[in-house]
Amino acid sequence: MPVQITYRMARSDDSRDIARFMCIAGGGVYEFLFDDLIPFVTAIDLLSIGIGGEQHPISYRNCCVATLGGDGGIIAAANVFPADRLKQDQLMLLGSERHNHIRPMLELQDWGSMFLNSLAVDDAHRGSGIGASLLNWAEARTVEAGYDRLSLHVWADNLDAVSFYEARHFVRVGVASIPAHPRLSHHGGSILMRHAVSADGVAAANSL
Repeated sequence: MPVQITYRMARSDDSRDIARFMCIAGGGVYEFLFDDLIPFVTAIDLLSIGIGGEQHPISYRNCCVATLGGDGGIIAAANVFPADRLKQDQLMLLGSERHNHIRPMLELQDWGSMFLNSLAVDDAHRGSGIGASLLNWAEARTVEAGYDRLSLHVWADNLDAVSFYEARHFVRVGVASIPAHPRLSHHGGSILMRHAVSADGVAAANSL
């Protein structure tokens, strides 16, 4: 019997699970920024603090999770917020040298759009439509917030993710060149992608 997947808005007690999926979606960028910045404190530890509160754009209030059944474990999560919030967020300012290394990515944004900061699905459940459902949620959230487009960053060498978003009509807007670093092993830079959304388009997608 197929396992039922339930989608719901996140709660503060989901913070550590969401942080884990945020790290998966980031492809190592959060570990690069935060691991060992404070002795014995990991990126997941720091992200969990931001997610559990309401001050930062990564707050649980801006996240949706997928679970196995109504009360099962979290198997996927997404985080979306207005891109302009990145100009105000202080969480990313910890560790200026590391921050400066990825500054091209942080500065290459589609200001005035909603920003899909992260979307990740557990390995065992990929290919089952969960990512598409969470993207539908992000697009609906974009329309509800009064925005007409959704943007995101994806590593150029994450070919599966690039293909996934291109299949959903995201287009490449630009590429942030990130210098090579032993703690951040990606090549080709980070691609900024954008997709125009509308209430009619979201309704059609949700009816599929």
